[in-house]
This record gives sequence, structure tokens and C-alpha cells, in this order.
Amino acid sequence: MPRNSRDLAVSLGRDLSRSLQRNLEHLRPPPTRGGKMGMPIPSHFRPQPKFVQVKDRVPYWHFAPGDRVKLVKGDERVKGKVGVIERVERETNRVYLAEPEFAAKKRSPNEYPGQQTEPTFNPTQDTYSTPRPFHISNLRLQVREGGKEYTATRVRRTQVGWDPVERKYVWKRLALVPDLAGEEASGWRQVPWPQEEKPTLVKGALDAAEEEILRPSWTPDLSSLSLAPSSSTAPKNPSRPLPNLAEGAPPELRVSQLDLGGAYWSRAKRQERFQEKKAREAQYGKIRSNELRRAAARMANASARRGGRADEIDLA
Repeated sequence: MPRNSRDLAVSLGRDLSRSLQRNLEHLRPPPTRGGKMGMPIPSHFRPQPKFVQVKDRVPYWHFAPGDRVKLVKGDERVKGKVGVIERVERETNRVYLAEPEFAAKKRSPNEYPGQQTEPTFNPTQDTYSTPRPFHISNLRLQVREGGKEYTATRVRRTQVGWDPVERKYVWKRLALVPDLAGEEASGWRQVPWPQEEKPTLVKGALDAAEEEILRPSWTPDLSSLSLAPSSSTAPKNPSRPLPNLAEGAPPELRVSQLDLGGAYWSRAKRQERFQEKKAREAQYGKIRSNELRRAAARMANASARRGGRADEIDLA
């Protein structure tokens, strides 16, 4: 079974790095194995960001997959360009952009020692692009208003609340756009969150319709419940079925009490009988109480053998 929200999301097929922030799972300390002292990843896989301590991680993110951001720091090839966030890594405070110009080019590793010395070896054909992470401090959020796009210099949030229906934290983000600030208008603008792609279920040929699922398919027959014996005639051994059942009794009564859930032997029923026993002992004494209980059991068994019901005995 999933132990936390991360395991639950993985079991449901949802990638947390490509969805809006729902919880503070990224602030959980790393396990003993992995994290900072984990196994090294080969360099030709992708650039591995440095480990970020839990106290240095951003708790509530202003960036989400689908936002347009501007890179304000970096080399000349990518500095000043605008891209779309493809996924986020909240454990390292970094994001990955979808555009190919933000990727890093790397050369494929040698298949065997000495391959680069061969005449047919062409390094330009053996290069590939891999996603490169960017720190969120080097990004500026893009705000669109009036058909134009502006760059925000600061981003802040409102008070964080909890949505019990969606089971996630919710808040609004406000961005400061100096180009929109004036003498009468403030430069702060509310930036809506991007639309999250929710998983859709495709109905197959063997799937039942919703109205068919909600329609009751079985109705119990309650006409023969009056033929059920009283609880006083139930055997002490819960593995045995009820004896001396009347003709026409429900078939569910012909199995043992444990198969039916053991209502007679439930904790509430046992506690109720224990309290009644203590009350009788306090009123009549322990010896007299046991004698009355055995007399009531004999009368109940005799009445059950005659085919009738045992009347309640007034112990007073």
C-alpha cells in the first residue's frame, strides 16, 4: 500500500514534477540510502543538480509547469530568452524548460577504448541534447495583459489555505510588473495558475455505464427475518451454526456466527454483557447471580426445544 502522498501519486500514474504543487512532500528529509550520499549517476545520463538541504528548499512555489519564464542569467546562447517550464524539481529548487535551445549538448561516451582515434570517428555526429536544469532564482515570470507580455521582477503569494475537496494547498500569486505601474495604478497583478492536465479515463467496450453501476442489483428479502431466533439461544461456540432454526428461516442463519461477522461476539456486545453481569453481581451477589443466569439459560433451552421463544426473565 502507498505510505504517503508521493507513493499514492506514483501508484496512480501521476508525475508530481509535471503537476501543480499539492503538498509539502519535497520538504521530507531524504532517507539513509540516497540523497546526498546516494550512488553517483553516470555523467552521460544528464546533468545532476547539487543536493539541496531541506532548510534551503522553497516551501511554496511560484512557478508551475506551463508557465512562461525568462532566463536572466546564463551563457550568451540562452540569456534573455523566454521558455515554457516543462517540469520542476522541488527537491533541488530547479526547473527544466521545454525548448530545445535550453538543453545541453553532450558527446556520446566511447563504446570501447580507443574509438576516438579511428579515422571514421566523427564527434559532431555523436552528440546529443539532454535537458539542463535552471535555478529558480535565475528565472522571471512572464505576465500577459492586453495582448502583450511583460516581465515580472517580484512574486509574492497570499495566505495559504487547505482545500479538503482537492486535498491540496491553495494560494494566489501576485507579480510586480514595473512596466504596468503608474501614478494611479499599482504594478501588482494576479497571475492565474496554468491549466493542469488531468488524467482522463477512456471508456472501453467492457466498462459498465455509470447509471448501471449506481442501479441496485440486489435487494435483500426481509420477510423472513422474524423467524430468526433470539440472541439468548445462540451457542457459546461461535463456530457452530444456530440450532433449531424454524422452517423458512433465512439461509444466512445456517452458517456460523463467525462467518456472519460475529455480532454476538463483537466487542460492544461482550462489553454490554460484562456490564450486565457486574450489575447483577452488585445487586444479588456473585453466587446468586450465577444461579439466576443458569436458571435463565435452562428455561431458554427448554423453550427453544419446544419451538417457541424464551421470554425475558425479570431478575428482580
